[in-house]
Amino acid sequence: MLMAMPAQLLTRDQLDAAFTTLSDRLVERITTATVILFGDAAMMFAYDARAAVSHVDAAPQPRGIVLGAARDAGQQLGLPAHWINDQATSSLPSRPADDVVEFRELPNLRLQTLGAESLLAMRALSPYRTEDADDIRLLADRLGISSSIDVEVLVAEIFPGRSLTGRARTILDDLL
Repeated sequence: MLMAMPAQLLTRDQLDAAFTTLSDRLVERITTATVILFGDAAMMFAYDARAAVSHVDAAPQPRGIVLGAARDAGQQLGLPAHWINDQATSSLPSRPADDVVEFRELPNLRLQTLGAESLLAMRALSPYRTEDADDIRLLADRLGISSSIDVEVLVAEIFPGRSLTGRARTILDDLL
């Protein structure tokens, strides 16, 4: 019987080295790029809320060149091939660049995280992991939000046409 191998967790130091190496690869390709982090990696870099992550959820631009350069950088550093993962970009707000925070500028590479409002709205829509609850508390505190109603209004503003599920609302009521 085959056993699943646990995912390699990536520390902030490893990711800092990976982003520096990614920057080097982009310089070689004469390409300037922007990478918006969200999810656990955004919580790590913007709020020191994680010691390690399994991968970096990101919206890279230009997509193909950044992902190829990231794969090369990861291979050089012994990281998983998809240490930057853009598969969850469908869960982003329609205009993620409207709520970003710059956290690092490297040659040919601008690194940003989603802002607290967008991160909170995303977590509120799917608050089912222990880490999500911790993130919701942290982000709501940062934003001065103390009720699930305020979070629902935020979700409606950032994700028009979407609303919290009953289960998510119950979780938020317990958290805030």
